[in-house]
Amino acid sequence: MNTKALANVVNQVRQAKVLDTELLAQAIGAMEQAFPDENFADAKQLVDFEPTEAVLHLIEAHLPEWAITLKGRADEVDGSWTCALRKTDASDDDAFIGIGSGPTLPLALLTAVLRASIVRTAR
Repeated sequence: MNTKALANVVNQVRQAKVLDTELLAQAIGAMEQAFPDENFADAKQLVDFEPTEAVLHLIEAHLPEWAITLKGRADEVDGSWTCALRKTDASDDDAFIGIGSGPTLPLALLTAVLRASIVRTAR
């Protein structure tokens, strides 16, 4: 899977209001194709039950030990979340980060890991 295909998944996630199982499964499938040597089994097992946990497992499989920074406002009508993924939380000068935003926490997390993946495929 190339960068353009991952970007298409990012666009679908950014347009979503909630993270449903179909979209999450599609995103995990895209990650599996882009990174066939990585194991996303734990994330796949949680797709139907715990979308936020599934995305966290996706991040752990793809970017182990990376720091997750979340900022947001939890609002049932329309939340506003921002997620930054960095190799370390000790400094702000990481050359490679993933940033995502969305109306729900799992959408922001998923956007961030997908964007980080696009950078990894371009390297």
